[in-house]
Amino acid sequence: MYHPSSQNHYFQQQQVNQYVNPYYRETKSLPDQWVEYIQPLVTRALSEVEEGINLTHLFQEFILSGVLVGQGFTPDQAIEQVEKWEKGESKLLQASKAMK
Repeated sequence: MYHPSSQNHYFQQQQVNQYVNPYYRETKSLPDQWVEYIQPLVTRALSEVEEGINLTHLFQEFILSGVLVGQGFTPDQAIEQVEKWEKGESKLLQASKAMK
C-alpha cells in the first residue's frame, strides 16, 4: 500500500519535526544531576590515581570532599578545604599521604 511519507522527503521531515521540539530540554533525575555536579571530583581523583597517590589517601580525600559537597561546598571548594586540612590540622590525612 502506498503512503505519501514513503516517497516524499518533505513529508518525512514534517513527521520528524512533529515529534522533536528543539526547545524541549529533558529534565535529569536528581542522581544524574549530582553525578554531573561531582564530575570535577571524579576527574581529579582519576588524575591522582595516575600520579601514583596511594588509594587509602585518595579515598579519604575524595570521600571527605563528597561530604563537603553534600553540605553545600562546590567541588572546587571541597577539594581546597580538604587540601587545607591535609597541610594543617589533619594528622590522619598527613599520615595516609605519607604511606606508600
